[in-house]
Amino acid sequence: MRVDLYPEFLEILAAAKNLVAGKRFFLWKQESEREPERADFSFKPVVSEKLVERTLDKNACVLCAQRISYKRGQFAEQRPTRPYLMLVHNDFLGPRGGIYQNSEEDQLFQRMVERVLGFSPAEAVVREVLRCHFAAEALNNEDLLTNCFSHLRADIDRYQVKGILLFGKAASLVFPDKAKLAELQGQVFDWQGVASVVCSGPGRLVYLREKGYAKEVIDGERQKIFAALTLFKDKIIGEP
Repeated sequence: MRVDLYPEFLEILAAAKNLVAGKRFFLWKQESEREPERADFSFKPVVSEKLVERTLDKNACVLCAQRISYKRGQFAEQRPTRPYLMLVHNDFLGPRGGIYQNSEEDQLFQRMVERVLGFSPAEAVVREVLRCHFAAEALNNEDLLTNCFSHLRADIDRYQVKGILLFGKAASLVFPDKAKLAELQGQVFDWQGVASVVCSGPGRLVYLREKGYAKEVIDGERQKIFAALTLFKDKIIGEP
């Protein structure tokens, strides 16, 4: 079985799920057929975890039994020139994705980091807060984050990380209490023993545009992102 093709298969499943959810099609069906929205797009590998582990990455983690598959490159060694860690979250990250699977989000992310911080995200350490793919209903399981944090702390030590930026959905997963997350907005706080800042992700801007929000609302969200990144630059990066 071509287990190396699991990520591409997951990409196909994700695309089909989004198509059905958006109802962007016209469908003839018999009365006896169920509605497309009831289709099951979940996937569980039928081969052993050890076989998947050896095939995809001999150094990959095997702590979580609920894992569907590994996200690309999350256990590979990086060579950052800046001692900063950026945490992001993609519901799905395919083999040809960038930092963000959505190309518009990815381009926005690259631009906003470069314009405010003055360097490319590729110069820092960029990781998924959850390094593997999980079913949506499993994301509330705190054990998943606990396991991933062991790799996070290893990265902090290995790359001597001096500051952490938590973007969008990654911040929401780490701080699921909305009141707590709101309290952390606009300030530098200690997390995992490192000075950290939360920042809205590019997906927020893309969502507001797609839903037709007023320009003032979108500009306001853009200003919040600019302010968070500026805070990180001024208080954590400091003078060059």
